[in-house]
Amino acid sequence: MVKDNYDSGRNRLGSDENSGNTMQIFDPAEGMVPMPTYGNQATMNLNPLLLGNMRTNDYFKLLAEKKSFQEVVDQIYYDAKMAVPWLPGTHNQKRTSGMCSAARGVSAAGTPTTCFMLLFKLFTLKPAVQQISMMLNHPDSPYIRAIGFLYLRYCCDPKQLWAWFEKYIDDDQEFFLRGDKVDKRAITMGSWVQSLLSENIDYHDTMLPRIPAAVMREIKQKLEQHREMYGGGEDCLLYTSPSPRDS
Repeated sequence: MVKDNYDSGRNRLGSDENSGNTMQIFDPAEGMVPMPTYGNQATMNLNPLLLGNMRTNDYFKLLAEKKSFQEVVDQIYYDAKMAVPWLPGTHNQKRTSGMCSAARGVSAAGTPTTCFMLLFKLFTLKPAVQQISMMLNHPDSPYIRAIGFLYLRYCCDPKQLWAWFEKYIDDDQEFFLRGDKVDKRAITMGSWVQSLLSENIDYHDTMLPRIPAAVMREIKQKLEQHREMYGGGEDCLLYTSPSPRDS
């Protein structure tokens, strides 16, 4: 009996949870090593629904072809046009009642954005500190920078967040958080960075990792000191989670 060895390629792409998206190979001469990450080492601390939808998306599977950090940065430049997890209009968060009323992100549908799929692709590469720093200061696209900040917010030890974010909280580069077809006005990178450091962990129908209370108090104190010293530093919590009428 002849064995059927036909393989369409789909099974190959999905042969592991991350569909062949693996760690980059570092050049020993460059002296770079993977940046330590905080929390769940497999899920990047992402909401399970969002992560599941990303892992099964064909776009994410095809990102396995991108093996280097520079290839992924180039892909961000071409494909990332917003910095939210779900394509606007594709995900309706359903809140339950009774004992499950506190459940977050309960939904059966939603299309993840290329931004968040590229963010998780970055996580699978295990980037170095130097590479994340380069993203935060990248001159070519605000979305390269935004993915760098999101990576830190999801993966960095909370005690180190302020050290990473401090010099950017007054950054005046403007971009459209949900894309220029949805947002009526741009926001500044600094305003958005501040919102990532707030107590409000709701982020456009997903959740950011919670910052421990003691660390949050320290961040608030340092932010207030910064405002007193340099001015500005507006409170921009409204950018973390828009009201339903804005969606």
